[in-house]
Amino acid sequence: MNMTDIIVRLSFGGAIFIFTVMLIAFISSYFKKRLISGQKDRAPAELTGTVKKERRQHQRADIMWPVKMKTSQGTLEAQIRNISIGGAFICCHKPLPLSERFRLTIDAPSHDALTVNAEVIWSNINVPDERIVNRGMGIRFIKITKDDREFLNKAISSYFDTSVG
Repeated sequence: MNMTDIIVRLSFGGAIFIFTVMLIAFISSYFKKRLISGQKDRAPAELTGTVKKERRQHQRADIMWPVKMKTSQGTLEAQIRNISIGGAFICCHKPLPLSERFRLTIDAPSHDALTVNAEVIWSNINVPDERIVNRGMGIRFIKITKDDREFLNKAISSYFDTSVG
């Protein structure tokens, strides 16, 4: 094999190598553009649906009513910040553990105290202070009398009637 054959073979091999690299770059660029353009149209709608999906079944009224909780740790005082027929958010410094059941007495204005059984369904106890506005827990009512349910329904309806107008 003479020097000319070696140079020709190296040139041919180099050309194949450069062609292969360019082909891979083109295919990669093509698919990357297709993926990005396909996501650009869909991402905001899908992200919005997954980030904040409302799971509540009932409207909540923003109120501030004092409450007392009879728990396994004793009687604790706190404040309801919003309420619905199904539950409430209780603002307190030391939220109870998840699934804890307790007796809740709500000091509602212009009504006798409501006493219901409740259960903790979520808590922000482990969230750093700088990431929350109000420390507390979400509860659901387990047992509530018909009269207390009717009072809450009227109070919540009244809240929405006055806040809209």
